[in-house]
Amino acid sequence: MRDWVVAKTVLLALTAVAVTSGAHAQTTEPFGAAGRGRWTFDDPAFKAIEVQTYTPSACAAKPCPLLIVIHGNGRNAASARDYWIDAAERYGVQVAAPRFDRQRFSSRIFQQGNVPGEPDKAKWSFGIVERLFDAARATGRIEGDSYRIFGHSAGGQFVHRMALLMPEARFSRAVAANSGFYTRPLGTEAAGGFAYPYSLGATPATDATLKAALARPVIVMLGENDNDPDHVEINKSPGAEAQGPTRFARGQAFMADIRTVSSRLGVSSAWREVTVPGVAHEQKRMAAAAGPVLLGP
Repeated sequence: MRDWVVAKTVLLALTAVAVTSGAHAQTTEPFGAAGRGRWTFDDPAFKAIEVQTYTPSACAAKPCPLLIVIHGNGRNAASARDYWIDAAERYGVQVAAPRFDRQRFSSRIFQQGNVPGEPDKAKWSFGIVERLFDAARATGRIEGDSYRIFGHSAGGQFVHRMALLMPEARFSRAVAANSGFYTRPLGTEAAGGFAYPYSLGATPATDATLKAALARPVIVMLGENDNDPDHVEINKSPGAEAQGPTRFARGQAFMADIRTVSSRLGVSSAWREVTVPGVAHEQKRMAAAAGPVLLGP
C-alpha cells in the first residue's frame, strides 16, 4: 500500500511538472528575462499571434520603451527581431516582432491591413499592433505610453498604411523602409483610376484624417540601390508599375505626393524621406541604418 501511495505521489508530481512546462511553452511571460524570447499573444480579433521578443540586459530589471518590428514577405519574425538586437542593447528598448503567418494573413490581410471591404477597424490587422502594445504594457515591463515601429518591404507597406489610415495609433515614431509600392494619399481618380491599396480610394480616409496622418512622425527610408526593376520580389501589378519601375523610384514618387497633398491641405507634413547610401533591398542593413533615426533623440 505504501509503495502505491509513493508511486501515485511521484506520478502526480511528474504530471504537474509536465503541465506546467507545457503551459510555459505556450504562454511564456514576455520580457521576463534578458535575451531572446517567444510569446503567444492572444489577440481578440485574430487569436494566437506568435511574437518574437528581445530584452536587453539593461531592461532585465526595469521597464523600458517598446520597439515593434514588422517583418517582410518572408514572414520571418525571428530574423526581423534579431536585426534589432544590437540597437536594443545600445538604446535600451524592448523588441517585439509579431509574425503574420501565410495561412491566415494573405497580402490583403497583412500588408494591406484587411481594409478592403471591412468597415470595422477592430478587424483591420493594423489593430493587432495597438492591442499588442496594450498587452505588453500590462506585463509591467514596458515604459511609456507610446511605442516605436519599424517595417521593411512588406512590413514597410504595413507601417505606412497603418500611419495613413490609423493616425490615432500610439507610435511616437515610425519607419517604413523599402516598401514594394505605396498607398498614394489621393483618391481613386487622382491616382489614375487605382483604388486601395494603390491609393486611399475606397477607404474611410477623409481630408481630416489625412491631415492627422500627415502630422505624425513617419520616416520613409529608401535604399539607394533598391533600384532593380526586375528584382525577383518586386510587385509588377499595373497599380504598382504606375508608381515607378523600382522601389526606390516608387518611394520618391510617394513622398512627392505627400508634399503635394500637404500643400493642398495647407498643413506642414511631419513625414520625411531618408535615403540610405549603398544599400539595396536588404532588411539587416536597413535596420542598422534605421536604429539612430528611429531610436535616437
